[in-house]
Amino acid sequence: MSMQSTLVSQFHHPRGLLGQLAGWIMASRASNLERNRWTVDLLELNPADRVLELGPGPGVTLGLLLEQTNAGLVVGMDHSETMLAQCRKRNARAVREGRLQLTQGSFTELLDLPGPFDKIVAVNALQFDGMSNEALSQITALLKPGGTFAVSFQPRGSEPTEEKALAFGEKVASLLKGVGLTGIRIEKLPLEPVCAVCVLALAPQES
Repeated sequence: MSMQSTLVSQFHHPRGLLGQLAGWIMASRASNLERNRWTVDLLELNPADRVLELGPGPGVTLGLLLEQTNAGLVVGMDHSETMLAQCRKRNARAVREGRLQLTQGSFTELLDLPGPFDKIVAVNALQFDGMSNEALSQITALLKPGGTFAVSFQPRGSEPTEEKALAFGEKVASLLKGVGLTGIRIEKLPLEPVCAVCVLALAPQES
């Protein structure tokens, strides 16, 4: 495997020194920061919201969530201990105060999380391990009635295109409809080198 391919693989499962480098890239890339803040704004958070981020990477989006939920709880779950270590370091005060909880696991190992949640968000993470009915059913079961699930995606790699972003959005929208979510809409954010999309959906209200 070439060095480039090895580094690219670290964005799926960061580990070791190269995983730390991947985390630094994710945390410092301007388009990532703009995409993450846009996604958090779309959530329309309330101060007391309980929020789960799936695949928080180096913890930048967690910091944005914490800024707007000073009376709530933020939980981050990642399968990479390397990334969770960066999350702890970047958001150390919130961890000490009990406003941020971090746990290691996969998108099909969610039963021990402290749900239900008002909002669940995944930014450039769901495409790796969460695109199945099993994973999405477990994720959406953690939402409160009327709660919001937001899935953002910006293509990376050697040939990112707007068509790939929009196709991913349509696929996610179809999958979320299939697991019972409603009010589904797709938002688009123009970025360089290619746009980001965010799919938002609501858990059904109790009858």
